[in-house]
Amino acid sequence: MNLLFVFVATGFQLPLSPTTDTLPNRQLDSVIVQGFVQRSPLAATPAAVSIAGAAEWNRFSPASSVPALNTLPGVRMEERSPGSYRIAIRGSSLRSPFGVRNVRFYYEQFPITDPGGNTYLNLFAPTAIEQMEILRGPAASVYGSGSGGALLATGARPSENKSPIRLSVMGGSYGLFQLDGQLLTGNEQRFNRVQVHHQQSQGYRNQSALRRNFLSWHNKRQVSDKYTIGSLVLYSDLQYETPGGLTLAQYNANPRQSRPAGGPFPSAEAAKAAFYQQSFYGGLYQQYMPGSRLRMEATVYGMYNRITNPAIRNFERRSEPSFGTRALIAYTAPLSSGSITFTAGGEWQKGYYQINVFGNRGGEQDTLQTSDALTPGNALVFGQAQWKPDANWEINAGLSWNNNTIRIIRESVVPNYRFSTGQQAEWAPRISISRKLGSVLVYGLAARGFSPPTSSELLPSTSVINTSLKAEGGWNYELGMRGRFAKQRLWLDANIFHFQLNDAIVQRRDASGADFFTNAGSTRQWGIEIASRYQPLKQTFGFRWQPWISYTFHPFTYKDFRQVEQDFSGKRIPGIARQTVAAGLDLYLLMLELHITYQYVDPIWLNDANTAKANAYQLVGSRLESRIFKRLSIFAGADNLMNQRYSLGNDINAIGGRYFNAAAGRNYFAGIRLQ
Repeated sequence: MNLLFVFVATGFQLPLSPTTDTLPNRQLDSVIVQGFVQRSPLAATPAAVSIAGAAEWNRFSPASSVPALNTLPGVRMEERSPGSYRIAIRGSSLRSPFGVRNVRFYYEQFPITDPGGNTYLNLFAPTAIEQMEILRGPAASVYGSGSGGALLATGARPSENKSPIRLSVMGGSYGLFQLDGQLLTGNEQRFNRVQVHHQQSQGYRNQSALRRNFLSWHNKRQVSDKYTIGSLVLYSDLQYETPGGLTLAQYNANPRQSRPAGGPFPSAEAAKAAFYQQSFYGGLYQQYMPGSRLRMEATVYGMYNRITNPAIRNFERRSEPSFGTRALIAYTAPLSSGSITFTAGGEWQKGYYQINVFGNRGGEQDTLQTSDALTPGNALVFGQAQWKPDANWEINAGLSWNNNTIRIIRESVVPNYRFSTGQQAEWAPRISISRKLGSVLVYGLAARGFSPPTSSELLPSTSVINTSLKAEGGWNYELGMRGRFAKQRLWLDANIFHFQLNDAIVQRRDASGADFFTNAGSTRQWGIEIASRYQPLKQTFGFRWQPWISYTFHPFTYKDFRQVEQDFSGKRIPGIARQTVAAGLDLYLLMLELHITYQYVDPIWLNDANTAKANAYQLVGSRLESRIFKRLSIFAGADNLMNQRYSLGNDINAIGGRYFNAAAGRNYFAGIRLQ
């Protein structure tokens, strides 16, 4: 793609949904974000922040968050098979064969990332998240380990324009069926939200069926003007099959097939390769504000995950109970000129995991191979100062101390083998300076990010304990601007960054498809990210149209990476597209809304040697919704209208060239919803 096209096209904008609670004339400037624990309008936040809300979700099928998040600059979400997600923020999924690692995830201010550093994002129903705030770049000064960034999600809130009941039923290609229900009562100060979700599909590929049941209850009650309490309860029962990676020849011959048998290893179907997960989460939240200047918050939670994973290589059972707490205190002091806000807090987590690995005999567990007890734990203490000398300037400085440990006891050998990562304490500073120039915010920042090995990387699916893996870390430097131009009709959000990561953790795969990890020396990661929208001058009553575009330029390379006799220095980092473009047009006409979307993704290298790559691809989709009555509407749409063959979630550095996990071809969906 030509860069000139991108900069000419920045006259387009991110659209806004026409639903009653997100009208097209809503201004992004006023959207409140949590950011670095100081709630403020997006337009005044000196950081690279993306927002996915109703506007983004309503462009696509409610069955998945993947296409909506892939319209945001600097963000890539992949799905190796239905239900198997991973998210890359500025390439942070380099080390993640599945799941979400290297980023922290919070839902309704509750920590969801477990003490081992893993985030089971797939346990959530897509409709459980009304707004997701994505902090791009290191956020360790407040949220701890994770050099990629942080995900801050919230569910629906009551308002005068919202019905207390939402129901939707949808069906689609490849046996897709989805049912969602929500009961939301009360107001912003006191509400109850109950959500239920069921989704099932046969999948595009063989051995890729999905079934998920999700139930949640969120309660908030303002006891007095000063004191608020809340609670969150989640339950998820997730099952999805794993078809496995294909070689290029297999992928070209039949992309819908699952991995066939090869050598000593059975096929994915014969092994009945799948992932079964039951998750329970419960937490309490309190906020106390004795005055307008002081705010105190605290959460405490417990989480339990039970996982069964028959795979081509083995049969794994995991029990993962954990618990933790997070608290902060913030005080704003007026000055003779402006004000200063001090924030301090901490987070603590502990887990007690049991991981047993057996042989896999046709999808049934066989003889015990290994049995391990893992005890992951982490502690975070942070402090931050936000100084506003006047209405235009703002200076932020933060610092955190982080201690992450994982202890492993191999109980299947006598005497027991013991390994501990030791005291991996890290300091993570961050400083930002911003200046408001009319309706435009200009900012610069420097931040250190780090990420220790997760429990799934120290004890990967090979069942071999990795005793040599080190934490990765580095400094990120960034310049950005965000605001309005052209008589306030052009919204532009752009940034340029440079992040040098040392001891980067990268993924490998053996012949069975099992993953293992190694440190890759240093990387050079710089890039440009742009999101833009434009509100046309002439909009008639009952008709609105809004074009939008986002662009990502990530030419990431290894700076210094030598392994035995191989030198990968200067090679492109695999798994990351150099350029991506997402664009679209939203049309609103009386009771109709039409969304047309387009995405281009550059070729992606598949190994460190840069000898194999996935082809570039283009996706076109559309969704039409018609309101029949005030609260009742029908919708229908299609994805991948050009029927492109592409792999959404490649297995990087796979032995035997089994890189490809084919995504669905042209597919359709339709449904009805009451809201």
